[in-house]
Amino acid sequence: MDKLNNSFEYVEDFDDEVWDEEKWEKFMQEADKRVDEYLKRIDDELKKAKESPLNHNYCVEEQGIEKPDEAFELEPFESVDESWRTPEKPWDDREDERDFEEIPAYRIAYDFGFAVHNFIEKFYPERIDIPEINQLAENCFVIGAKIAGGHGIGYERDVLEGNIANCKRGLNAAEECLEALENLRMKTKPTPELLKLYGFSLKTRYAVREWIEELRSRIWWR
Repeated sequence: MDKLNNSFEYVEDFDDEVWDEEKWEKFMQEADKRVDEYLKRIDDELKKAKESPLNHNYCVEEQGIEKPDEAFELEPFESVDESWRTPEKPWDDREDERDFEEIPAYRIAYDFGFAVHNFIEKFYPERIDIPEINQLAENCFVIGAKIAGGHGIGYERDVLEGNIANCKRGLNAAEECLEALENLRMKTKPTPELLKLYGFSLKTRYAVREWIEELRSRIWWR
């Protein structure tokens, strides 16, 4: 099996064994640094957003993603939109040819990351010594980064479970965000903005779980 380098390019290295999720998990522990490039891109987006009079609107509108305030209004357990599954554009064995931004779970996670960022900037600009806010800040963009990284790993038989293992790390980040918001909700007087963000966090976790189950459904060899 080929190995991925830090640029998600294949280099010949592994044997022909098909790894399971546990082996991929060990591999991911050494490969977490790949997320740095993605987070740098997000940091660039945040800098551009601050310079733009439209703030974050410029980047979500260009990608057809709901603005955070609009996304907050969605039911947290609403099924992920699968309108992208059309005869003209199926999500089939050609995933590697598509962009990770087409994955619904990624789009939700991306928007959630910016929603958390905007929430912190507005209500907790001085977040020192607030562990829940720091926990949110550290994890909100990791969710989408791991989904994108999984897409970079691929969907073929020899790498699909590596994709899943990477997405599971994104799910862990979503759980961290949800836990932080739950604790914040108990420690402070819940505001409408906090409750909306909490609902958005539930929706994000659900979307990532659904994507992982979708990927697992393709494992026919076990």
